[in-house]
Amino acid sequence: MGLTLTDAKRRILALLEEEPRHGYALAKDLGKQGPTVYEHLQELEEAGYVEGEQDGRRKVYSLTERGRLTLQAERAGE
Repeated sequence: MGLTLTDAKRRILALLEEEPRHGYALAKDLGKQGPTVYEHLQELEEAGYVEGEQDGRRKVYSLTERGRLTLQAERAGE
């Protein structure tokens, strides 16, 4: 079974479409607690929607091609 894209996960993908961000910045932008955002990021990364790259002590997340195509498909279906 695939990953269910909740509203929170869609918002994360949309923010990452604008620019790569680390988890703390995403949590701040979303007004959510860090652990919640990191749980979503882990699920999105495992499903191939985002990828994380270590930048010093932080991990910066960006969309993968799958993440971009998913957002485009969802917008086309609206």
